[in-house]
Amino acid sequence: MAKSKPLHWQEPETINCPQCNGSGEWRGMFGSGPCAMCDGTGLVGEDGEALPPHEIQPILRRQRDRLAQELEGARQHYRQLLHTPGVREALAAANERQQERQREDDMAFRKRLRGG
Repeated sequence: MAKSKPLHWQEPETINCPQCNGSGEWRGMFGSGPCAMCDGTGLVGEDGEALPPHEIQPILRRQRDRLAQELEGARQHYRQLLHTPGVREALAAANERQQERQREDDMAFRKRLRGG
């Protein structure tokens, strides 16, 4: 009798990659790149081995979709804040202060370069 596949896909048990601490990226003294242990996903199986693509893809798609929803919620919240009285003016004032500080820093840097 042939084995049948389960009707519903079950997410495999995963842990953060011990090599990259779940970031999916190694960092060396002279560079960085995708982690070789987890194939750049940041997740490994409970046995510490990288998950095959057909198992990791649904997990990564769900994470991507969740992050996209969170981003859209943040954008909507930002749009609502812009309609609050006084917020646009406060943002403009903060922007002006930041530009003024940048100009002052640039002038001080030029002065140091000239030896003053």
